[in-house]
Amino acid sequence: MPSDRPDPSEFLALAQRMLRGLLGDARGDEEPWAEATRSAREHREPSPERQLENLTFALATRAVEALEDLALNVAAIRQRLERTSTRTDGPTADGDDATGQ
Repeated sequence: MPSDRPDPSEFLALAQRMLRGLLGDARGDEEPWAEATRSAREHREPSPERQLENLTFALATRAVEALEDLALNVAAIRQRLERTSTRTDGPTADGDDATGQ
């Protein structure tokens, strides 16, 4: 049964694109492979800025996962309500409808 409600997957895809846009440009114009090719002794512990970036990305990822879980729960509740409403929408045993007529 089609509905006019927005698709949760479209919302999640938009949220992921927005997060990539916000977090993707955090490193600027640095060469993508530059950090991987540096020697290991150059720095072992991430800088405070890098730690903040990592934590921000981890929190954003958790937020998107929570939204995905919420969307799945809403979809499951909607399905249950639709199933129960189709069972109760039929005429009652004495022929009355929901308005009592």
